[in-house]
Amino acid sequence: MTRPHVVFLGHGAELTGPPILLGHLVAGLAATGGYDLTVITARSGPLLDQYAASARTSSLGPSREPFGRTSAALRRIGAERTVAPLQDWSRRRLTRKAPPADLVYVNGATPPTADLLRALDPPRSTPVVLHVHELDIGLRLNLDDDRRRMLFDRADHVIAASGAVARLLVGGHGLAEDRLTTCPEFVDTAAIHPLAPEAARATAGIPVDALVVGSVGLPDWRKDPDHLLRAVQHLRTIHPALDPWVLWVGGEPASADGRRAADEARRLGLADRFRHVAHQDRPDRLLGALDVFALPAREDALPLAALEAGAAGLPIVCFRTGGVADLCDLGAGTTVAYPDTAAFAGAVAALLANPAERARVGAAAQALVRSQHDSAVGVARIQAVVDATLEAAGR
Repeated sequence: MTRPHVVFLGHGAELTGPPILLGHLVAGLAATGGYDLTVITARSGPLLDQYAASARTSSLGPSREPFGRTSAALRRIGAERTVAPLQDWSRRRLTRKAPPADLVYVNGATPPTADLLRALDPPRSTPVVLHVHELDIGLRLNLDDDRRRMLFDRADHVIAASGAVARLLVGGHGLAEDRLTTCPEFVDTAAIHPLAPEAARATAGIPVDALVVGSVGLPDWRKDPDHLLRAVQHLRTIHPALDPWVLWVGGEPASADGRRAADEARRLGLADRFRHVAHQDRPDRLLGALDVFALPAREDALPLAALEAGAAGLPIVCFRTGGVADLCDLGAGTTVAYPDTAAFAGAVAALLANPAERARVGAAAQALVRSQHDSAVGVARIQAVVDATLEAAGR
């Protein structure tokens, strides 16, 4: 019996949430032996080798757009109109190398994945599954109307990365509930091994006996390190005995976002209490430095960093702006209304001041992530959607 051929389209192969999850998914499906798999990404990155262990793999290259240098040069000389046709040609050339698909799986509602789907242009008889990892910043600010309509119109079924995403798609984008399945994000819990607190804090330049609150991710506007810094500044005012350090892991301290975060720390009087560690291939190692994991994001569907923190036994504090709030409601931590910095500070302070409560909530977070968000559970959920979609299409 011929195995169904599934083509995955991804925006990149960097060590960020959706590409990492795609790696777990492709490996899990390949392990069943029931599928022929192809992965096509708009950008290359360190995960390409992992994808290639389970699937045919190809990429447009390292630039954020096809022919990045050539496109920039054409724009500089006023030949803007030639850029889009050149880039479309490169996408078509790449996607047409893949064997005909029985199902196309679009991993993320992003401009690069939309452009790849348009270039692949599968027949209407070929089902498309769209996996949405984004909330409204991604869907409305980063994705233009034309691409967003094309993705949702072409999708035969949509996977939501969290309950928050599902609620947004139904209530905010008019998606019919029978076209939608919620498959919460997942991590390989067995691979999460934080360093001992002493070693992790030494790596970050933090005293061993300090209280530490921190986060993992790009220090950009959406992830919003400023809110965490302001919350800690407020906490130090109302609970001066706690006086925690702040650790941010991810991005580059020398980048524009990194410099802005450092400047905000300085303005708030936290320069000697703020540590920004650049991107790590294994950020889970530095989770050992933390007493509390904080998620100050303006919105975040269900970040893998928070799941890794929960798997490491850390209590979580977040704003009610995404999927982690649902996890906290189940006992993994505390959620407060956005943008109530004082409430955020109070939630962090309550955990820092009570080691027994930190341990209790951290244990609950660990149990929830291991039972509901491990890669084995997550892959099985998505496999069920893939199989049902193939069956409905007669594939």
